Amino acid sequence: MKNIFYSIIMLLLVIGCNTTVKNKPIYFGGQIKNPKDNSISIFKNHEKIATAKLNHNNKFLFKLDSINDDLYTFKHGEEFQYIYLQQKDSLLIRFNSWDFDESLVFSGKGANRNNLLIQLFLENEQEERQFYNYFKLNESDFMSKVDSLIQLKKTQLKHFKENSVQETDHFNELISDIIHLPIYANKEEYPLHYKKQHQLKKLPQLSKSFYSHRQIIENKKTIFKDYYAYKSYLWSKIYNTAFFQFEKDTLNELSAILLTKINSLVPDEKLKNSMLKKTYINSLFDSSCSDKNKEKTKALFFKNCNDTTKTNTVTRILQIINTLEKNKKLPEFYLKNTNNRIINSNNLIGENMVIYFWPKELNRIQNMAKRVNFLTNKHSNIRFIGIDGQLDNYNWKAYAKANNLNLTNQFQLIEPNKHVFYTNDFPRAIIIDKKGIIKNNFTFISNSNFEQLLQSL
Repeated sequence: MKNIFYSIIMLLLVIGCNTTVKNKPIYFGGQIKNPKDNSISIFKNHEKIATAKLNHNNKFLFKLDSINDDLYTFKHGEEFQYIYLQQKDSLLIRFNSWDFDESLVFSGKGANRNNLLIQLFLENEQEERQFYNYFKLNESDFMSKVDSLIQLKKTQLKHFKENSVQETDHFNELISDIIHLPIYANKEEYPLHYKKQHQLKKLPQLSKSFYSHRQIIENKKTIFKDYYAYKSYLWSKIYNTAFFQFEKDTLNELSAILLTKINSLVPDEKLKNSMLKKTYINSLFDSSCSDKNKEKTKALFFKNCNDTTKTNTVTRILQIINTLEKNKKLPEFYLKNTNNRIINSNNLIGENMVIYFWPKELNRIQNMAKRVNFLTNKHSNIRFIGIDGQLDNYNWKAYAKANNLNLTNQFQLIEPNKHVFYTNDFPRAIIIDKKGIIKNNFTFISNSNFEQLLQSL
């Protein structure tokens, strides 16, 4: 770590002597304990702008010559976090990938502002849990908690400014978003949670001043749209306004209202298209939605989404859904088990089962395995069969074993590209009864209502 730091200082001194250099490069380096990958990458608006390889000591170093002072994300394996970079920064970081967020520590030039970002991020996570206790309060008491929290944050920021160098207006705007947006998101969620906790038939009627924060957001000149809290705020606001409309207009299906709200309330085209796609795909899992309403939501999505990549993805999903019909028998196909024996899918029929496909990204396999093991223990009368379609033999078996999956229930597709019901873009799940009849032809095991769907067995 010292070698990296001294190297950075020497480079900065050399550059500082050259008066003809206009753009001051940013140096960002560090060391990773227990790395999960051999590299670390920096992203802006989900687009990768730089990658650095780890050396034999798990150290890395970036020299960034042509980026603006702004908020970025850095990613290692499945973990990512935000970082604010400015010209002339010589920033060092050290973290343990097994305890990612809590272990992040910055040093060097630019460290103070980034340590503040991490501190506020971790505090927001804790406060998110506290809000579940606040949601049962009446409006007046709830707002008292909100105002106290905002005042606490502002006092914290005042102390930071008093003990740090003067920051740019741009960075100060970011801190303002980090302080307020999570709180505003919880304000938007308050009516829904209050109704649920008090078992009300209708959402509570609130004072006009309760939503004064909406005007503050609309009037802001700078908004950090790629920061997670802004997206969380937008989702919360959209769900809130959609549910209020749904209570007044019960003839309209909720997903259709959500799609309409997204189209009218999200100003950023890229973000709007992403939210339209996510909402429409989620609507496909709603078994209570009538065919008429499904056609309505489909029409709304294709009318309002102008990103051809996303519309093509949805088109492919719809085609895949139609390859397996509900209440029809599972078609015959062949699999390879962990002992390399070829198995006919008909040999699996005879008990209630869920066939799920492994996700495309290896870093999501661990989460999938936790979910499968939980469901297997809870629903011992259902067999959960995992099918991999893209890993080679070694990785497939190794990942299954490392994640404590029952190897007798793990298989690999033979020539996956020939199976029209399989896509490696989405970790699909299919629910099948003991006679081999498909009860649900397209869902995810991580779906919030997945266990309700199991009742069809």
